[in-house]
Amino acid sequence: MLHMSRLERNYSIAFIIAFFLIALANILMHFSPYITGLSSILYCFFIIAWASTVAWRIVHKKIRRNIIAVAVSLLVLFVIRFCRYDLFINSPLICRYLWYFYYVPYITMPMMSLSAAYYVGKGENAGMSPVLKAEWGISGFLMLGALTNDLHHFVLSLVNENDINTRAVYNWLYYVILIWSLAMTINSYIILIKRCRLSQCRKYWYIPIVFSAIGIFFMVVFFACGESPTVSGVKLYNIQEAYVVLFIGLWEGCIKIGLIPSNTGYNALFERSGINAVLKNAGGEEICRSSEYSDTADKEDYRIKTFTIKGGSVIWSENVSAINRINGAIEEATEQIEEENVLIDEENRVAAEKARYETQNRLYNNITLHTYPQLLEIDEALNENDEFDHRMKIGLLLGTYVKRCSNLMLIADNRPDISTDELYLSINESFEFMGFLGIDCELVKGGTKLLPSDQVIAAYDVFEAVIESSLDNVSAFSVTIMPAENVIMSVESDAVNLAADITVHSADLKLTSYVEDDIRHFTLSIGGEDNE
Repeated sequence: MLHMSRLERNYSIAFIIAFFLIALANILMHFSPYITGLSSILYCFFIIAWASTVAWRIVHKKIRRNIIAVAVSLLVLFVIRFCRYDLFINSPLICRYLWYFYYVPYITMPMMSLSAAYYVGKGENAGMSPVLKAEWGISGFLMLGALTNDLHHFVLSLVNENDINTRAVYNWLYYVILIWSLAMTINSYIILIKRCRLSQCRKYWYIPIVFSAIGIFFMVVFFACGESPTVSGVKLYNIQEAYVVLFIGLWEGCIKIGLIPSNTGYNALFERSGINAVLKNAGGEEICRSSEYSDTADKEDYRIKTFTIKGGSVIWSENVSAINRINGAIEEATEQIEEENVLIDEENRVAAEKARYETQNRLYNNITLHTYPQLLEIDEALNENDEFDHRMKIGLLLGTYVKRCSNLMLIADNRPDISTDELYLSINESFEFMGFLGIDCELVKGGTKLLPSDQVIAAYDVFEAVIESSLDNVSAFSVTIMPAENVIMSVESDAVNLAADITVHSADLKLTSYVEDDIRHFTLSIGGEDNE
């Protein structure tokens, strides 16, 4: 999950180098009056560049907007700093109100981060919770109190020490704003850690904290010194730089561990997909090809297909060798039948047809009995009169189980053992339709093993029973195939209230269930009877 492409690594290194160069410029400007304010301008460009990458990387609309709003608040912070210390340095009135305006981004940045954290793991149509609305209302009153400080001086009072210097005396509302901003920032951290539900994400929950810990350290040093820390009279940094490191570090860390879905890595995914395909632009030039791609234009056992996409087309090959073999076998059988005696041929044909129909009827009856509950649910869903779109998605999910379970039973009729790869493909197709219902799904493939047919079918039945019993309250689902030698499948779901007494239709399998960290775990292993 932490793997980055070469382009992503180059971007990350470039941003880190740019930040250090701007920080160096901030120190050097103390030695030259000609570059005063340069660091503020450079930080503005730095923040705009980072915000532009967020705009095309983040898929979730509301999370993207809130993170960009954090970047806008950072940008406003440096614009205010530039105006106060470089443009209006000789206007005490404007400088005083710019000082008050500092508190607006100081309050909005933690709140925007909290809002973005709230939408992690939720759909784009999720509304704002009443608690979050109340917190925004409190933040609005705090900002209003800071902007109207001249009327009440609850935030700070300016004391003239002499004709040149003015000292600020901080009052009670300043400390309320400070504590409130700190509390909202900590709250966003807590929400993000709780939202690390999938196991691949949970292992790296600490990385966003590590990334933003540098900014927190800078803030601690700043407040401990009472002002910007200095070496030989030269300021090393200001409080605004600490906010940049804190919030950009937080959200970049969340993007890197995959907690926030990002629009990257598609080229690598296509190359490793295992399909025989190639992407071409509108001019017919090859852009990207899969690792399994080979030219099959002149091969009889492959059929070339093309599909037009935005900016070009995708071309792939389908292996039709099985169809060709079947066609060849039919032709040979036809030639043999023509050479035989008409009467013997008719008797053999009748006997063969009878045996085939009996076998098919037996198998189809078994399949119908096995999938009857799902067929009944599909019929009930399609006959209801409300929420047609949702019912169609449920019907597609149930229909996928019927199709895949039938396929497994057809395979089991021909051979006693089935590879766990068939179980992986069945669950993977079910996950595709679970995605239409807004459920985050993760499927991990461990080892490959031949198992008795009834065990593979029973494992798929357990998976179906789990998802059917949790569709109303599940948002994240994780399945691992063959994670250990004697474990066929492990299932993780955030539907904690899911019933654990699921029947396993195989005496050689054992199903265990437990709840840990608000996650319901199921493990289907070889040997034993059902137990909770």
